[in-house]
Amino acid sequence: MKAVFQGEFHISSADRESLDSHLEADVDALFVEQREDRISPENWSLGYLSFLIGALTLYWLQAFLYDGPDIKETAEVPVHDEIDTDLPVLYSRFLESWIRGSGVFSISVFAAGLFVPVFPFPFIAAPTIATLTFTALVKPLMVIGASLLFSFFLIIFEERRLGTRDRDMAEEIDRISNENRYEPVVVSCGDAHLDSLPGLLEEKGWKTEVNESDHSWAAKIWRW
Repeated sequence: MKAVFQGEFHISSADRESLDSHLEADVDALFVEQREDRISPENWSLGYLSFLIGALTLYWLQAFLYDGPDIKETAEVPVHDEIDTDLPVLYSRFLESWIRGSGVFSISVFAAGLFVPVFPFPFIAAPTIATLTFTALVKPLMVIGASLLFSFFLIIFEERRLGTRDRDMAEEIDRISNENRYEPVVVSCGDAHLDSLPGLLEEKGWKTEVNESDHSWAAKIWRW
């Protein structure tokens, strides 16, 4: 079996056009880095709730900033978009030290956004009106962004240190393809997953073709 990978910067319409070009070939299915809508864990906690709010906000921002069509509207092959790890399962894998460290940092950002009265321009002497305007912009960004930072750091730590999401996606791609007797398939995923996901499929006997994101600068920053 063969998998053609198209890396993407998730809000890029150019990467989506590259993906569409792969679907014009003779392929049997498309796999997309998305997950089921299941968000309820067995045991709720403040940490998971904060992670959930931040993660869902990140995904909403991606959808809001992306200006292209939904892939399901254009693909003429079966689309499997529930291959990624469920959020409750993902959170259960985070190390306690990661949760505490990210939590302390995010709470500090949140508290600063609430209680620091003024944020002056860094390194320059600005008029009072400019300082007050800057403060009015920064404070809500810090308060709202605190949960985003919490979720973002945890997702990055998991990706860099554990890589269980890649293993889960490889297992799902392999299982679904064998069940449906797919041969060539296309896989759409964030560029960071190209470091390990193709290799995991190769270990299962797959041949792979890897195409990086058209936004190489953004992809390299993310992968760093």
